[in-house]
Amino acid sequence: MTMKKSIILPYVLGSFLVAAGCTSDNNADNDQPADSETSQVSDNQDAEADSGTTAENNGSQEDNSSEAETEENEETSNGETSSVREQLKMQQSAVKLPTSFPTEENVEANIEKNSDSAYTVSYQSSSGEEIATFSGTLYDSAEDASSAMNEFQSGKEVPSYSEGATDLGHGITGYGEGAAGHQYFSWQEGNWLFSISSLTQDEMDQPSIAKKMVEYLENHMLPAPDKTGAVLVDYPQGGKQVHVDIRWQEQDKIYRLKTDRVPLDALAMTVSVK
Repeated sequence: MTMKKSIILPYVLGSFLVAAGCTSDNNADNDQPADSETSQVSDNQDAEADSGTTAENNGSQEDNSSEAETEENEETSNGETSSVREQLKMQQSAVKLPTSFPTEENVEANIEKNSDSAYTVSYQSSSGEEIATFSGTLYDSAEDASSAMNEFQSGKEVPSYSEGATDLGHGITGYGEGAAGHQYFSWQEGNWLFSISSLTQDEMDQPSIAKKMVEYLENHMLPAPDKTGAVLVDYPQGGKQVHVDIRWQEQDKIYRLKTDRVPLDALAMTVSVK
């Protein structure tokens, strides 16, 4: 039976001051704040200038007073997240949820699915903006969970070859290739696979997006998967929207965050999962 309950989560600013740094000029579905990144298309120089300026402006907002306010908000948000957690039927030690979100509004959590083996919680701002959906699924075995992850990752890794290599910094190399009107770019960080896809005609600067993600993760830690995790960033035609799908395996469980927010917002929400 599907259950739908609502909990109001206060906004947590913390990790999102840098979150606008890496994507195309998103529409109302995935880019409400004015400082979210435009990484689109028709002109690579415009995309690079926009992204660099936004990242610098966001970084300059962090001061001692905002850090103190963030700590207070995080404590409140964690308490509200706990109230959602307690309503979920899955064994409590297996339940994980994001604890901060990229909006200045209050966040409402709706329990969309709730069983002993799976849960789904969607998050919207108080004005009705869809922010993200988070789910946890318990499989019959770790092997079954691993098979599901392998299926999700299949075909998303670009083979390493010198002509398509790009130095992403911090000792990480990404690889790009084109096929059938699409452009693909991927790289590995630990047990995580990262993959960006877009239409060739949109001329997305995928290495630039990748570099911002790599830079962000130098100071922010994703959950540690037992075997593997994957971040898929897909830009539909036109490059003005983005879909981010993040999944990782922990033993016999897979956790998943889906959002149409910019990639750095998606990473930051995943970093906040507890």
